[in-house]
Amino acid sequence: MFEEGTSLKAKYGAEKVYDFSLGNPNIKPPEKFQKALRKIIADSTADYHAYMPNTGYPDVRASVADYLCREQKINICGDDIIMTCGAAGAINVILKAILDPADEVITPAPFFVEYNFYVTNHGGILKTVPSKKDFTLDIEAMGSAITSKTKAVIINSPNNPTGQVYSEKSLINLGELLKSAGEKYNRTIYIISDEPYRKIIYDGLKLPSVFNCYSESFIATSYSKDLSIPGERIGYIALSPEASFKGNLLQGMALANRILGFVNAPALMQRVIGSIQGASVDISAYARKKIFYVMAWEIADMNS
Repeated sequence: MFEEGTSLKAKYGAEKVYDFSLGNPNIKPPEKFQKALRKIIADSTADYHAYMPNTGYPDVRASVADYLCREQKINICGDDIIMTCGAAGAINVILKAILDPADEVITPAPFFVEYNFYVTNHGGILKTVPSKKDFTLDIEAMGSAITSKTKAVIINSPNNPTGQVYSEKSLINLGELLKSAGEKYNRTIYIISDEPYRKIIYDGLKLPSVFNCYSESFIATSYSKDLSIPGERIGYIALSPEASFKGNLLQGMALANRILGFVNAPALMQRVIGSIQGASVDISAYARKKIFYVMAWEIADMNS
């Protein structure tokens, strides 16, 4: 569909074709990003584009950690960060590190369809659990889905496709459920929090930090949406500093980043985002579209 849309734009004009296939942002990257990019491209320092540690440049990882400390009121350092090829790369690296054959991964439905491929890539089995009618987490249903083979739960907040933002209370309840189930089955059950839409949020809502709700957690995220740069494939993994097997997990993910063929996140983009932590697109255009969508939904509901 994406390729067909490209052909149609060339044939009829881009303004006459509406592309609903991939999640490409239609807002330009912020000027702060453009300035940082131009500055770094102009730098001719030796080895500027060479290999670096598979986990990423230490100064970039430290910059990401410093921002997370301020944004989410958590205590994390650069050693707990691994730079990745987007959030998709981050999730695959995590799953490669933690899954054994036939391990189960639970996710609430509706869900981002590629989770199924990410899990099966590494020998796992994806189990879906219906959300409540308002698309909030159904903790009871999740509890019923957990077995002795459950290794992780993937959550996505703000959610793609529903837009639901999970509350701190629901994340705490989920954490308590997983802790209890882990004790029952004598295994650690992780939360993987997929957060590329963290900054695309409205109506004064705040996204809580999963690390403050459950210690056995990962954040997998990217700059694709908040900087409008999905094609640059840059993101990161953050591991909870309180994770029980922190050292083993970090070593496993560093190796997975390499052997999955990512090797390391793009050097140029690491340097760019390392220098502009906290920058974001102006989401007011998205907010206006959201208002129109809600109005259309309400009108359709009234007429049904």
